[in-house]
Amino acid sequence: MKNRKEVLPAMIVKNASLPLPVRLIVILVFAAILLSGIPARAAEITLAWDPNAEPDLSGYKVYSGTASRNYSGTVDVGNWTSCVMGGLEPGRTYYFAAKAYNAAGSESDYSTEVVYSVPAACSFSLSPVSRSYTSAGGTGSVSVSTASTCSWTAVSGASWLTVTAGAGGAGPGSVSFAVAANTGSASRTATLAVGGQVFTVTQSGCTGSFTISASAGPGGTISPSGTSSVASGASKTYTITPKTGYAISSVQVDGAGVGAVSAYTFSAVDANHTIKALFKKKSRLVWW
Repeated sequence: MKNRKEVLPAMIVKNASLPLPVRLIVILVFAAILLSGIPARAAEITLAWDPNAEPDLSGYKVYSGTASRNYSGTVDVGNWTSCVMGGLEPGRTYYFAAKAYNAAGSESDYSTEVVYSVPAACSFSLSPVSRSYTSAGGTGSVSVSTASTCSWTAVSGASWLTVTAGAGGAGPGSVSFAVAANTGSASRTATLAVGGQVFTVTQSGCTGSFTISASAGPGGTISPSGTSSVASGASKTYTITPKTGYAISSVQVDGAGVGAVSAYTFSAVDANHTIKALFKKKSRLVWW
């Protein structure tokens, strides 16, 4: 919504037969065409004027057209001192003037003319419109082209695609974004919505492999031991077995204890890992 106020001076002096010309004022302009991503709709303008003081005043007429002083439309608003002129098309310029008329039908001269140019409907374009990334992810940017009066926002459709700069603006601009690493084996797609336009990001899945290093302390074994290669997204199970006279003390995964478990499974592997089994001697009771 946009507000504009303009006071217009009288054009002729009062005489015995004609009412005074109207002091036409633009008090409100409503242009529903500036909302990004929304189809253009007709605008409307509200005109208002000070009331004339002639005792035989009967009303007012508002004239409109698309050329100065060449009016194609007339609205008799009676004794009202304001009116709404709707159906204004985006990108066109309109001219308005008003007259007062008395009981005899005599009209004043035109008021000073009011000119209003309806802003053109906003349109947006993106460059580029898509981009592909490897599973490692990365950063990028997309350029936004539009008129200087058009506002826009950038919204991501996925948590792994984040806007890092340029989340909104007016007129031409750019949006910067970051793509997180894809640790899964499946590819994925997400979009950025900018001014009603769509920027598409496609990212491949992780197709490589990871390593798991397994070791055991004195008093037992872990199987398999040593370094194993595991495909991305796959699982790997380890079995911990104490020797005679020993018990499992603890199992550490990536340096953190997971308890005195006899088996441990790595599920949906997406990184390198380590696993270590520790043992302790069982205590013996001595009877005297």
